[in-house]
Amino acid sequence: FSGQDFDGNSVDESLFSGNAVTVVNFWFTGCKPCVAELSKLNELNNTLKAMGGEVIGINTETFHGNEAAAVLESQGAKYRNISIDSASDAGKYASDIMAFPTTILVDRNGNIVGDPILGGIDNQDNYDSLMQQIQSVIDADSANQ
Repeated sequence: FSGQDFDGNSVDESLFSGNAVTVVNFWFTGCKPCVAELSKLNELNNTLKAMGGEVIGINTETFHGNEAAAVLESQGAKYRNISIDSASDAGKYASDIMAFPTTILVDRNGNIVGDPILGGIDNQDNYDSLMQQIQSVIDADSANQ
């Protein structure tokens, strides 16, 4: 796992090790449900920070940040977004996604845990399901400490 955040800083799988859980949201700028949930993801990131987690966005359409950064700013989304190499393992995973937005959880060791959430978390059922999965990962992380 490697890429760059929209400030040009390199990121790799070590970003997961600092979080009990990382919520990874795959989206693209032309996806209306994706853009609609950005402010909710920003709220979730603020909540997760207090719980030992983080939200990371990966824009799958523009593997460079310019257009995506403007959309994020317009929606008040300040959480970390990264661009990834489409040939990387993460890029290949993203290319297999058929429904957007898709949100996955990654544990401290870089493992994908739980089931992907398909559709926006601005849908209450999706949000509730995501929060249950997040709590489960945090609980498992605490038990392993």
